[in-house]
Amino acid sequence: MKRILMILFVILIVLPAALIGGCYGAIRFQYRETFMPGLFVNGVYAADMTPQQMNDKLKENALLPTCIITDAEGEEHSFSMEEAGFREDYLAELQNLHETQSVLKFVNWFLENGNVSYQEKQLLPDISYDHNKLTAYLDGCSYLKDNSEDKNRVIEIRRNTDGYYLYDETQNLLNHEKAVQAIEKALDAQEYEIDLAKADCYETFAYTSQMKQTLALWDALSPYMNTEITYESSQGDYVIDRKKVSNLLAQEDGKLLLDDVGKPYLDEKLMQEMVEELAEHLNTVGKPRSFRATRGVTVTVETGTYGCKIDEDEELAHLYAAVPSGRVETRTPVYKQVSYTGIDGLDDIGSTYIEVDMTDQMMYYYVNGRQELSTPVVTGNTSLGRGTPQKVCYIYFKQRNRVLRGEDYATPVSYWMAVYGNIGIHDATWRRKFGGSIYKTGGSHGCINTPFDEVSKLYDMAEVGTPVIIFY
Repeated sequence: MKRILMILFVILIVLPAALIGGCYGAIRFQYRETFMPGLFVNGVYAADMTPQQMNDKLKENALLPTCIITDAEGEEHSFSMEEAGFREDYLAELQNLHETQSVLKFVNWFLENGNVSYQEKQLLPDISYDHNKLTAYLDGCSYLKDNSEDKNRVIEIRRNTDGYYLYDETQNLLNHEKAVQAIEKALDAQEYEIDLAKADCYETFAYTSQMKQTLALWDALSPYMNTEITYESSQGDYVIDRKKVSNLLAQEDGKLLLDDVGKPYLDEKLMQEMVEELAEHLNTVGKPRSFRATRGVTVTVETGTYGCKIDEDEELAHLYAAVPSGRVETRTPVYKQVSYTGIDGLDDIGSTYIEVDMTDQMMYYYVNGRQELSTPVVTGNTSLGRGTPQKVCYIYFKQRNRVLRGEDYATPVSYWMAVYGNIGIHDATWRRKFGGSIYKTGGSHGCINTPFDEVSKLYDMAEVGTPVIIFY
């Protein structure tokens, strides 16, 4: 019985243990210099490779970092770390990983699961570079050239086609030695972005008294150069920028004039001329307009009183305050007069207007493009030189029961709508006929004579401000 138990003990206990021990020893011997199956390092499969072989493999896949250097003006310069003899090495970490790999865990997993356990390891390399090679490379970089020792520096206020600017040679004086030290310090810490200004690589310049005076003058002048006032218009924007402002400053023989406290100032005459130019650009009163007449032709009326007109005094006062302070704004001017439609361009008549066609001796009234009234009229007597002028004007005054007075007449009318000077639209109850060629010899003193019933309707419909186009 004891013999049988001994045999069973050997078969069930001793032999499996010996087998497992033999497997363990064999695996340990097999992978004494290489990595066991199932291991990935930085995404590379390491099985059956020595630490040195794996190190070479990882170095093949390594991407050399790029060093980015930012100068004081914000411009970026870069170079590959290959220029500095950059080296990456994973060997020490790989050797440590190999020494700590567990054959027991590998065997246990395999016996329990029947397959290999896969695992991923991320290793950081030891990094080094050749300081001498780096220094030699940096010494040849033009953007790292030392300019801190040159004392022959100037500060001047100059002018080009865009206006005045400060020419300053005392800024961004790079100390090459400090720059190299800052770059090396960053690379030693494995930092690859270096801001030279933040690293204090620039020297300050000792200003002379003349330089200080120039800087003080620039402090007073620079707000003028920052000015950008935009008047938006459908006829094109009018912009007051540094170029225009430079021409508005008081000068003599090309030199800026200064006030009692040593500051530049605006020339009154030039400012007035500029505002007049602004008005010429924005105003639409008195400018020609094309108009599509009811009879199907396009006519051009050269002058008139209708349209937009800015308040030059208000704009001048505003600019005297805005320009010296360096205002940047988009401005709508103060208007003395605006069009009936509120549009600032020459296409400002809109679709509600009165049309007086002196060729056909007809008057029409349109509201939102729809004809609401059509009537014959009698305009000024052309044979006596009293012809009604061609104008784009507007109803600027309305009155009931007015007496029209001239040198040799006083005529009462029931409806009066003034449109241009003393010319208006009114009833003419003394006339029995309207239209035709009456105006040539029997016309009015210049007004638009209208049948009573029709002018009464027009009076009730048309508002003050309504455009009136009078033409042949």
